[in-house]
Amino acid sequence: MKMNKLLAALGGIALMVTLLLTAVDLCCFFKPFYHYEYAAGKQAEKIGMSEEGLNEATDALLDYLHGSRDDIFVETEVYGEKREVYNQREKLHTIDVRNLYQSAVMIRNVLAITSLLIFLYLYWKNHGNFPVLFKNGLKHGFLCLLLLVLFVSVWAIADFDAFWLNFHYVFFDNDLFLLDPNTSIMINMFPSVFFMHMVFMIIFVYGLFALGAYGLANLLCRRRTA
Repeated sequence: MKMNKLLAALGGIALMVTLLLTAVDLCCFFKPFYHYEYAAGKQAEKIGMSEEGLNEATDALLDYLHGSRDDIFVETEVYGEKREVYNQREKLHTIDVRNLYQSAVMIRNVLAITSLLIFLYLYWKNHGNFPVLFKNGLKHGFLCLLLLVLFVSVWAIADFDAFWLNFHYVFFDNDLFLLDPNTSIMINMFPSVFFMHMVFMIIFVYGLFALGAYGLANLLCRRRTA
């Protein structure tokens, strides 16, 4: 019985991490969010680009990160002069970001399969008690991730710049992410407030996913006792 509870907890943690990484994936490639942030911050005007040029540069970047194109080469007019949008340092940093994203997707997929296999095994071995095991497993997973989410939220609210800088130091082994706002279009496309809003959108979407999963577990438990 203890082994079943342990497996349920591991399955719940794997599922909750899967949901968190899925929220990251969905939010980071949700283009309406980019359009809203650009309009709110008047980014095209500040950078000296047209909205069409800014959106084209964004599409190229997101498509590259997602793996649907091989480079981020884009030319457009900046203050009336046609030029390449991204410089060499930005291109090198984007390679690191793409590698990080692909690693996150791989981890997400492995954890999703792991969670599925664990819960299928528990359903096979403990069919009658499975709803309770499933609910308790999700509860443990949610509580573990809740601590992380609360920590990130408090830190981001207190000092987002410090949080974002340390995030990069943790996940990157170079300083290519330190871009000069006087020469980098990318850093002006995505000021710190953009990423702050992105982080909180991810937390919100993950919260919806987690509550939805826990609500499903509760429904299964009610049907079992009905």
